Amino acid sequence: MSKFTAFRQVAVEPADATPPAERIVAGKLSNRSWRNYVALDQNLVSGLWEATPGTWRMDYKVWEFCHVLSGRCVITPEGQAPIELKAGDAFVCEPGLKGTWQVLETMRKHYVIRKDVTEAMFAAKAAKAA
Repeated sequence: MSKFTAFRQVAVEPADATPPAERIVAGKLSNRSWRNYVALDQNLVSGLWEATPGTWRMDYKVWEFCHVLSGRCVITPEGQAPIELKAGDAFVCEPGLKGTWQVLETMRKHYVIRKDVTEAMFAAKAAKAA
């Protein structure tokens, strides 16, 4: 098994990644995800994600790093000001993040998801720092 994965060399079919209907706030969303890498233990996943304009409610259960390749979106964490992101921007969403994600222009991003990082881990770290 190779210890190196070049996404362009991995032929994968896109999977539907559209949020459940009860989380959609506006628009007729079409989200797709190409999983180019999945670790043996399934806890690390990486690939390409694409979404058409629309808005949905977020409730993150995983840790995710994102790098926007094209398009624009606005992420509004609960109780915070909206943040507009565009091509070239990178960001991290931690477990426990809630709010809305609005795609303004069809967007694509590379992502890395860690399923083994939990909200409890961040709460314990914050408690130690206090």
